[in-house]
Parts: sequence; structure tokens; C-alpha cells
Amino acid sequence: MFRLRYRSPGQETLLLPLPQSLPGQKVGDLFLSRQPEEVYEAQGNLLARFSLSEGEVLEVRFPLKTEPLKHLPPWGKTLLFEPPEAWPGILAHKGHKVERAFGFLLSGQPHAWYLVDGLPLDPLLYQTLQENPTHLLPLGVAPEPHLYLGGHEGKRLLLLRTPWPGGEEPLWQQLLPLGFQPLPFLRGVAFASLGVSALGLATGPWFYLPYLGALILQQGPAFKRLFLRSPRHALESLLFHAFALSVTVNPRPELGLGYLVLFLWNRLKPSAATSPGSLEEA
Repeated sequence: MFRLRYRSPGQETLLLPLPQSLPGQKVGDLFLSRQPEEVYEAQGNLLARFSLSEGEVLEVRFPLKTEPLKHLPPWGKTLLFEPPEAWPGILAHKGHKVERAFGFLLSGQPHAWYLVDGLPLDPLLYQTLQENPTHLLPLGVAPEPHLYLGGHEGKRLLLLRTPWPGGEEPLWQQLLPLGFQPLPFLRGVAFASLGVSALGLATGPWFYLPYLGALILQQGPAFKRLFLRSPRHALESLLFHAFALSVTVNPRPELGLGYLVLFLWNRLKPSAATSPGSLEEA
């Protein structure tokens, strides 16, 4: 279950897009914190009108199941030789229908991409994953930049599609998971133990190991693929956790120094996450 949240800055009447089932996402029944004045469909969007007073909070709760989309449209290969920021204009010039797509990654981060003849195109994540293959690792997603030329990773919610160029973003401010999320809690405990250990009171690894176990459960398969595609980025993460564990027992400065060197190297020398290969590998 997830919830979308909006807090009104002042008295206003506004339209908000409601979640709906689309390719790559299946949305169950919606539970609104208040009844909308009107609900209607327009240009493939499900829109609701609300009149809100200052400071009023509006929420919609809903079950959500997402899955990756993997398409290999013929226009995908033609974009590889062009700068990503030019892709929408190139495809529109060739007669394709280009739209803007707005929503959230399931991490809660607002995100915007494109739809080309209804298929996803995400130049931002394509370029970001080329430079930083670990960008989506917190979502358990391996770096596959070519996936974003017609598909996506299956960890997002599409809320609104608008004509391109132009179009406004949806006004929902937050996407939050419902229920207890163990990973943030375990991370807080783990880093608190690091702080205590750094003050000279060794806590042992027992407060850090549960966090490490939760990370392995959530990111393990993606981390394995990251290691195969970009070993130095995977090694950076391994060195960090090795040094963190050593702090709780017997600090090993050489591990921390190795992590710091690799951290700086990975940021000063971005690396393509995919081997020079075919689009079909995505």
C-alpha cells in the first residue's frame, strides 16, 4: 500500500491526477481522505477536482503492484548516437507522438520522463546510470541504461501525461509507503552504533549486521549484476561496509582510506554501466 499526500498552502480549487492501472502498474481501489467535487478522464489521465482550505491535507491510499516494461522500439537504436537532451525533439521531428510523463519513483522521489507512441523514454535515468551505476541500487535495481529506451525498471508510478512541449507537473507532494519499513529503522540503529563506537565505546557488530542483512535481501540480486557490470562501484560499497563493521570491533583505517580513494575515483571518473553492446541486451 502507498499513499499520495498534498498539503494546501492556501484556500484553493485544484485538479489532481489520481493513480490508475496502466502498463507497468496495477492500482487497486482508491481511498480518498475527502470526497472530490468531480472526477473525470482527460487525455488518458484520471483527474479529480478539490476545494481545499489553507493547511488542509489531502491523501489518497491505494494498493500498487508494479513491473518492469521491456520494449525494443526501432527508434531506440537511432538515439544512441545523439545527446539525450535532444531525444524528444529528434523523435517528434520524425513524426512520433511525444508526451511528458510525471509521477514518482517508489523511493518517493518525484520523477519526469517521456512517452513516445506510448512507450517510456527516460533520458535522465539513461544518462545518470551511465555515470553512476549505483543510482537505483536503493530500489533494488541493477544498472541497465538501455532499458530506458522504450521501457523502465518497474519501480515507478505514472500519474499524469501531458502534451510535449508544455504541460504542467502534478501537484502531489509526496509518495509514501504505508506500514512499517524495517530498512530505515535498521539503518538508524546501525549508524547510531557507529557513532557510539567512534566515541570509544565498542558496540560490536550486532547492531550493524541486521542492517547489512536487510540490505542483502533488498539489493542482493541487483548488487550481483552491478558487480558484473561495474566492479569498482560494487567494491566501493563493499569497502564502506567492511570499514563500518571494523569500527564497531577493531577499526581498520586502511579500509576507510581505500573506500575514500575509490569514492573519489568513481566520482571523478564516471563509468558507463553497460558494456558496449547491443540494445538487445537490455
